[in-house]
Amino acid sequence: MKNLISDCILSNNFARFGHKILIRNETSHTILAKPESIVIKELKEIGLALEIPKNICQKGHNLTLFFVNFEVTTFSKLPVSGHYKDAQFEALVKVEILEKISADSVLIDVNFTQYDMDMWKRVLSQYVKKQDSINAMVNTQHQIRDVE
Repeated sequence: MKNLISDCILSNNFARFGHKILIRNETSHTILAKPESIVIKELKEIGLALEIPKNICQKGHNLTLFFVNFEVTTFSKLPVSGHYKDAQFEALVKVEILEKISADSVLIDVNFTQYDMDMWKRVLSQYVKKQDSINAMVNTQHQIRDVE
């Protein structure tokens, strides 16, 4: 009987990678500083899709997104205006689409309006490199499993 690929790949082969996101709603002047409640669903060339708790924003709102390294466990207080010292990347975005996905959360699609384009390209490049390494590992395990 053949092994499943998941039996061949060890979980410790996958180092966690990514960013935590904090949100400051510039339109309603509210802050969401609970990164565990924000899930990146899709990275785009000039924006992203996020799953967030409901009642954080509405379509048309302007938000500032702060990308913080995944390993950071404690956060300094998010300022009510200006830059956040712990952020690796910041972007002012506009909520283009907001759709309810459960009783407690919504999916928002945002487009960047003010951001450092070169920095965003570097962030995307990091994710592409990580995905390429995972794909290579999975392909290697496919080959090993198929030989057995």
